[in-house]
Amino acid sequence: MEIANNKIMILETIWHLLEDKVFTVPSTEVLFNQYKDVAPAVDLPDAASIRRANLKNYLRSFTSIPHILVVGEAPGAWGCRFSGVPFTSEVQLCDGVLPFVGHQSSRNSSPYSEVTAKIFWHVMLPYHPRFLAWNCVPFHPHKEGAPLSIRNPTRNEIRIYSSILLELIRLLNPRYIVAVGQKSKFALDHLGVTPLYVRHPSRGGAKAFKAGIEQIVQNICGIS
Repeated sequence: MEIANNKIMILETIWHLLEDKVFTVPSTEVLFNQYKDVAPAVDLPDAASIRRANLKNYLRSFTSIPHILVVGEAPGAWGCRFSGVPFTSEVQLCDGVLPFVGHQSSRNSSPYSEVTAKIFWHVMLPYHPRFLAWNCVPFHPHKEGAPLSIRNPTRNEIRIYSSILLELIRLLNPRYIVAVGQKSKFALDHLGVTPLYVRHPSRGGAKAFKAGIEQIVQNICGIS
């Protein structure tokens, strides 16, 4: 009972952190806050609330306190930008393959699918709920005037939002922290945290990502 209560308390505290520090931040010309704002051309009218609900469903899917924090770089244009869940696309929320469900927030004729999200969950699904995924920059970085373009977060953007990542680490107190990609590693190094590192699964990194994760969870974390 005590373990269950601790899990509920920690996940609720994380949710309050998101409400205070993430959901309230206004979008800029190059960073879109998918939890607060709606782009009428591509989003449903209540898209932001849908994405917040999807994220809450993700947090509620944990049956125990996750001991691994997996840190990504930023929401992708066809993944978290519309799903609200890191490393996750709309189609995965809607097709029942994950241990949590959600709804489509885009105006697209069918739920968006993302290659990175597909690779990520193909590798990581057996290890849920031992890990929690988050991004060092929680908002979608895009080029000015091109809201669905793909852009790497800058080092300055990573520094600006590093306090949110640090607070998440303090609340979760994970045994292991995994950086997915160099931007994530920079974010954690900036905070004085030495992470385990794996290659980002995009741009030909799928095999290296899979091998890196398997080594970490099986050999280092002792999870089979």
